[in-house]
Amino acid sequence: MKSKVLCLILFFPLLLSISPVSLMAEEPGSLNAKVQNIKAPLPEKLTLNEAVTIGLKESPLLASKENLVSASKERVKASKGLLLPRVDAYSSYRRLSDPQLVVPMKSFESKNSATFSRDQYGLGITVKIPVFEGGRLWTGITLSELSKAITEEELRLTRQELIYNITNVFNQILFLKELEGAQVETLKALKKLREDAKTRLSVGRLAPVDLMRIDTQVSEEEDALTATREEKVRALETLAQLIGREAGEVKDVTGRLKEHDIKGLYGSEEELKSLILSRPDIKRAKKEMELAQKTIRYEKGLHFPRLDLVGDYGRRAGSGFDGDEEVWSAGVVLGINIFSGGVISSRVKEAEAKYLAARNRYEHLRLTAFKQVKNAISRIIEAKKRIRAARSALKSAQESFRIERLKYETGAGTVTDSLLSQAAWLRAKAQVARALFDSERAMMDFRLATGRVE
Repeated sequence: MKSKVLCLILFFPLLLSISPVSLMAEEPGSLNAKVQNIKAPLPEKLTLNEAVTIGLKESPLLASKENLVSASKERVKASKGLLLPRVDAYSSYRRLSDPQLVVPMKSFESKNSATFSRDQYGLGITVKIPVFEGGRLWTGITLSELSKAITEEELRLTRQELIYNITNVFNQILFLKELEGAQVETLKALKKLREDAKTRLSVGRLAPVDLMRIDTQVSEEEDALTATREEKVRALETLAQLIGREAGEVKDVTGRLKEHDIKGLYGSEEELKSLILSRPDIKRAKKEMELAQKTIRYEKGLHFPRLDLVGDYGRRAGSGFDGDEEVWSAGVVLGINIFSGGVISSRVKEAEAKYLAARNRYEHLRLTAFKQVKNAISRIIEAKKRIRAARSALKSAQESFRIERLKYETGAGTVTDSLLSQAAWLRAKAQVARALFDSERAMMDFRLATGRVE
C-alpha cells in the first residue's frame, strides 16, 4: 500500500501537465469563433460617422494593436511575479550503476543501518526567494510598464491613423461622385449637341469636320467618365478594407464636402506646442527614450551580485521504496560574475547607444511634427482661397457656356467655341470639388498633426 501511494505521488506532476483545461481551449473553427465573425449588413449608403464607427469596431489592424496591449499588461504581471517566491514540485527516478546511500544518516549514533540502493526515487518541493539582483527585478518591472505604455500609445496612434485614412478615402469618394455628376451632365449636353449637329449636317448648315470634333469630344468625355467611375470603385474597395469588410460590401456613401477655416483651431503658440507634444507618436517616442535609458540600468545590474534564499523539502526512497524518509535543506546562494569575456560591458554600451538613438529619434519627430502642423495650416488657407477662386470661375464658365450655346443654336457662334466653353465649365466644376476635397484633407492633416483625430 505504501509503495502504491508513493508511486501515485511520484507521477502526480505528470498528471498535472495533462490538464483538461488545455483540452478545453477553443479551436479557431469552433462555433463560438464563427459566431464572433458574423457582421451586420451595411446600409445602402454609408455616412462618415457610420464608416468610422464600424472601422473602430471591426478593423483587424486595430484589433491586433488591442491584442498587443493585452499582451503587454500580462508582461507587467509576469515581471512583478519575479519578485515573489518560486515554488516547484518535482519527482525523480534514477537507476545507478552501483548502490548508493538513499538518505543521509541522521547521526553517527544511529542504531538504524544506512539504506543503499541502485534505484533512487525522489519527491519534494523546492522554494526560491530572490533577495537581490542588482536592481534588475525592479528595473524589469519598470521596463515592462514602459513597454505597456508604448503599446498603448501605438494603439492610440493606430486609432487616429485609421480615422484619418477612413475620412480621407470617404471624402475622396465624395469628390469623385461630384466629378462623376459633372461629367455625366457634360456628356449629356455633348450628346444633345451631337444630335443637333447631325440635323444641321443633313441640311448643309454644318461642316463634317465640326461633327467629327463633337464626336472626338464625346469619346474623350466617355473615357474620362469611365476612369472616374473605376477610380470610385477602387476607393470604395479601399474604404471597405479600412473598416474591416470584404471588397464590394460598401456600395455607396452619402455626405457633402465642406469648406474649413483656421479660425478657432487653436489659441496661442504654447497651446499648439502642448497639442503637438501630446500626440501619441511623440509620447511613444518619449517612452521609447525612457525605456532605452532604463535598459542601461538593467544591463548594468549584471555587474552586481545575486542573492537568493533556497529551500527543499521532500522524501527519498530506494528499491522497493525501502528506506523511505523525509529530507530537507535550506540556505542562501550568493553569485557574482567575475569574467564574462566583455559580454556585460558590451551589452551596457549597446544599451547606451540605443538610448542616444532613441533621444535623437524623439527630437527629429518633434521637429517634424511642428513642420507638419505649419504645413497643414498653410494648406487650409490655400484651399480656402482656391475654393473662392474656383466658385467665381465656375459662375463665369457657366455663363460663358450658356452664351456660346445660344450663339451656336442661333448660328452666330461656332461649334468649337461651344465645345471650349463647355470644357471650361467642366474644369471649373472639377476645380471647386477638388478645392473642397483639399480643404477637407488639409483639416484632417492638421488634426492628425495635433493629435486630435477622434
